[in-house]
Amino acid sequence: MRKVVGLLAVFGLLAAACSDDDDGDGATTEAPSTDEASPTTDEAPPATDDVVPSTDEAAPSTDEVATGEIVVGGQGIDDDRIVVGMSIDQSGISAPISVDIISTLQARFAVANENGGIAGRQIELIVLDDKADPTQALANFRQLWEQDKVFAIYTLGGNVPLEYIGANEVPTFTLAGPPEVYASTYPTIIPLGSLLPTWAAQTAYSVVEYGGKQPKKVAVLYDPDMEALNPFIEEYWTALGVEEVIFDPPPADCSALVLKYQDAGVDYWDFQDFGYIGCIAAEETLGWKPPMGQGGAIASTLAIVRLVGEPMFGGIGGSPNRLADGRPTYDEPNEAHQFYLDGMEQFAPDIFADEGALNGGMTMLAWVAGNFIVEATEGAGADSGEISQQSVLDWSWAIEDWDTGIAGVIHSAAPDCKTGNDQTIWGYWQPDPDPEGDFVLELFTPDLVDNSWLGVEECYLTALAEEVTG
Repeated sequence: MRKVVGLLAVFGLLAAACSDDDDGDGATTEAPSTDEASPTTDEAPPATDDVVPSTDEAAPSTDEVATGEIVVGGQGIDDDRIVVGMSIDQSGISAPISVDIISTLQARFAVANENGGIAGRQIELIVLDDKADPTQALANFRQLWEQDKVFAIYTLGGNVPLEYIGANEVPTFTLAGPPEVYASTYPTIIPLGSLLPTWAAQTAYSVVEYGGKQPKKVAVLYDPDMEALNPFIEEYWTALGVEEVIFDPPPADCSALVLKYQDAGVDYWDFQDFGYIGCIAAEETLGWKPPMGQGGAIASTLAIVRLVGEPMFGGIGGSPNRLADGRPTYDEPNEAHQFYLDGMEQFAPDIFADEGALNGGMTMLAWVAGNFIVEATEGAGADSGEISQQSVLDWSWAIEDWDTGIAGVIHSAAPDCKTGNDQTIWGYWQPDPDPEGDFVLELFTPDLVDNSWLGVEECYLTALAEEVTG
């Protein structure tokens, strides 16, 4: 079993803000250039020969500036610069991790700029605080698109203003979001992550296949905003041999649920909403936990794990990427991982010095997003001789098996087949043997896991999105 010290599997925060949008005012926020970080250590695990069906080949990530005469069109680009917007929570529930995400995207753009920019143009980033509020998120998109005239926008996906993006054809790159971001209805949204319930299917498979558990009765604490995907959740548990799946939304007081599940003989609890925090508190009070464990993507945020403390020991956590040094797939960094490490050391040294932050799921996927934006813009110029909103979207829609080597392969971003990065690694939260540490993950997956075990088609995220949204 591989032990990983200081892994920040922060992708659970995605589910915190998958609500719809409204109206409001945005305020420009200057993006910080450094992060506060606490040092941790990392211990290399022994190699393993086990391989899951979802492994992907590492691809080098380099900045090759397009040469020749480049025609530019649309807004947010001129002879000297390309301006990218970002709407992100800097003062709400996700604020603790947003600093690292901003700094990582800045670092990736700084690497590109140091190497000549994109077709000789420097990338600039404008960051606005959405306060975890859908009204503010819409206001931010309006300001970025209509006033700041940015070239494209990056966001985590929660509170994404779908109708505004659709009506204005805004090129929008998201980490994840509600199911709608995967629908063909919104072709200019390019999701680079996945959905919480589909990542949770990989948790379930890993618990059974690699964790050695065989639950027969499973409880699911589901996110009400994702309720339409409950049939999918029941499908994956049933495929793994579970005989009964019990669904409940997060209650105000979880004590009744804990007693209900104890009486029902629940074997495993699949957490898919932040209400799990109150449920763990209720478990401690009542003295019962499911005998085969509990957890998932939503329980993978180290900041919250530390807040809850010792009751998290033994729970399931994970990450939608490999570690910064390439593990568990590789025994040493490949070219893509070294590119990430070098860029972070130079342009985000505080994160580089914090092993947990460096391995963080959202941190690394922010780097992936930066890679995608840079490569899409360069690729559009190289392929068409033009850099514009349309040429970048055309390039994005045409990709096949795009891979930075540090996270899962994005097989397609075409409007009718948005695959995102739909792969994860999983393990148990355990006490850190280092007296200066607190939590570690003991991985039981030998590589990234996808949902091919479930027999899904490559474009299943888009199919799911269109099924549940009509």
